[in-house]
Amino acid sequence: MRLVKPASNFASGKIQAADRKLRFWGLRGGFLLALAAPLGLGIGLLDSGTGFAVGAVLAGSGFVLILIGVGYWLDAGNTRKGLEGEQSVASELSYLSDEFLLLNDVMLPGARGNIDHVLVRPTGVFVFETKNYSGKYVCYGDRWFLQGRRQKYDVKSVSIQVKNNADTIGGLLHSSGFTVQVNPAIVFTHPAVQLWLHHPTVPVLKNGTVRNFVLDQKPGFQITPAYAEKIAKKILVNDRARVPVFA
Repeated sequence: MRLVKPASNFASGKIQAADRKLRFWGLRGGFLLALAAPLGLGIGLLDSGTGFAVGAVLAGSGFVLILIGVGYWLDAGNTRKGLEGEQSVASELSYLSDEFLLLNDVMLPGARGNIDHVLVRPTGVFVFETKNYSGKYVCYGDRWFLQGRRQKYDVKSVSIQVKNNADTIGGLLHSSGFTVQVNPAIVFTHPAVQLWLHHPTVPVLKNGTVRNFVLDQKPGFQITPAYAEKIAKKILVNDRARVPVFA
């Protein structure tokens, strides 16, 4: 597989910033907590009331600072989880032959957020939406639910999301004169996810099955390597987060 575009650094940068803030606030909070007991006891030998108050203030302040750091770290949790899922799919696709061209983390005008993976292959284009969800999810056509203990909760439709992204890619290519089939698919990467699927409108895959799924697809229209590269470059030149591997 040829990597046309790696994932952008936005997600990893957000995660690294959260880790730095956790260390920054955590170290300061830990320092105050470490001071609380000995300083409070030392002052308490002279004045028990003042010693208790100093220890309590230091301990409380240290605890608050640690909570601030943990808050930043938790805030990046969804980003961290999503990035791990996208990396696992990209890693699986990397074992394909050089006939396949991969663009990760594509952002096109008109798309709803980023497009996780665009794979240009000899028989067409695949658009993958990666979800690193855990839990039980139920699909009825384009309606998706999270199954709780006693009831189902509506969640954002993953299939509509990936179909919109595929339509955006298809519109860009078709308006530029390309004749190519664009196929949407969803990949769930978390090992603990449970899927109850009832007539899904797009293929729904699990981690570890993506490569074989791609290889098994045999649409009728065959495109040449040169044509596939033109398609990849057309997508790349319109990408708002462009970090190309080849020019």
